[in-house]
Amino acid sequence: MKNLNIKLAGYLLMLIPVVGSMSCQKLDESPESISTPSNFYRSVSQCEAAYTGAMNALWVTWGGYQNPVTLPDGQYDDASLDFGVSSFNDFWIWHYKAIGNINEVLKAVKAGSLEGNAEETIANTVAQGRFLRAFNYFTLVRLYGKIPYITEDTPDPVTTPLTPESRLEIADVYGLIISDLQYAVDHLGDYDGGVPGKPDKWVAKGLLAKVYITMATAPLNKTEYYAQARDIADDVIENSPYGLLDNFEDVFKTSNNRNMEIMFAFYESSDAPYMPGNVWAPSEMDGWSGGPVKILWATDIFPEQPRKHSYLLLDFTSNIYDPSAPVINWSASADGVPYVGKYNMPNLTYEQQVSGGDAGIEIKILRFADILLLYAEAANMANGGPTQKAVDRLNQIIDRANAGTGTEERAGMAMSAAAFDKKVIDERSFELCFENDRYFDVLRKRLLQEVNLPDNAQGYDDNDYLLPIPALDAKAIGQNPGYE
Repeated sequence: MKNLNIKLAGYLLMLIPVVGSMSCQKLDESPESISTPSNFYRSVSQCEAAYTGAMNALWVTWGGYQNPVTLPDGQYDDASLDFGVSSFNDFWIWHYKAIGNINEVLKAVKAGSLEGNAEETIANTVAQGRFLRAFNYFTLVRLYGKIPYITEDTPDPVTTPLTPESRLEIADVYGLIISDLQYAVDHLGDYDGGVPGKPDKWVAKGLLAKVYITMATAPLNKTEYYAQARDIADDVIENSPYGLLDNFEDVFKTSNNRNMEIMFAFYESSDAPYMPGNVWAPSEMDGWSGGPVKILWATDIFPEQPRKHSYLLLDFTSNIYDPSAPVINWSASADGVPYVGKYNMPNLTYEQQVSGGDAGIEIKILRFADILLLYAEAANMANGGPTQKAVDRLNQIIDRANAGTGTEERAGMAMSAAAFDKKVIDERSFELCFENDRYFDVLRKRLLQEVNLPDNAQGYDDNDYLLPIPALDAKAIGQNPGYE
């Protein structure tokens, strides 16, 4: 496994803004109008700019989720379960840093910084922050279990240090996530194509459906939440403006970014470009070998269908700079592995692939296809067997993937609940591969050892279902089992 360890002094302490850490000194300086959290968030545009800046902790050129994050989900090549105390510490850093910045906005607004604006406008601004905070905590609780849930009302962690008691039980964390998302559902607006990247009520409902279905599975196993996941996913499917594109080939084209299948994604502005396309490419495409795919999964598990040859890079040019160079199979390539297809040509233009500059690759956070699959899983489990609507919605994904070939078997009403559930989870693996989703399905369905067999399960034990808390913070709040 690749350790994405960054050595920093005091991870949670990083959440305190610089202006706060300097407040013990009285400085007489000119100009006196320097921006601080107490005087900056005075307009909606300033608050929204701060939310955008908060997400830079997760998504910035050469950092965060722009770099391939090779969690051991059974799809990435060379990802093992040999976790150490520093394994994947970056997730903790990224998400708590984002949360800290979001909380500063929410604290200022609560103190009246937007006074004079319409109540609806203020509520919408708060809803955006609470949605983003919920998104960050949803990632953290799935990766780390019991965690501190720091809000705008939490005492300053510098003057009131966190303790082991600061870590809430997993169910309590989910309760707060639901509260944030429900507020977002109630106060965010409808879809507005003029503000891409801004969350709307349908995106909040979609994320809430994912929260509910996660609560229905491990580690909480609160199966009553299947019905809630089903109902809110159905609302999004029936009533939102989002939908499934006719052709899977169109979903990931950089020329088709922000299409109506993409509900939420990491969006960039022109002054903060995306990573170069060759980051994800094999050697023959002048790549940096950042997206190798596990051979067993690509060859034996992924169904042989048109979607497979779009989402995976199995056959590619032997020399991207020579138009007459023959196409080779991955098995004859220098790296000897398949690659991620979603983030390479033909979804990129030739110039984006080789130029070394902005490739325009957007990593998706929530897609309409995900909502269809969530519905199918939740409806089946809530009903004790597949419903016709669950079958039909699962088959929408399969039929599009087959593109008229019929190579992958469709789902049917005669399937048992267990067989249908496995079909849905497998389909999620194929359709949502390399979108930072599969690992969370592996965790909640308790598949971690299974998907890493036979060659990447060394060192596995049940403690691997939680990542280690970074050592400096673990000294204050305690460490997860297996990493002491």
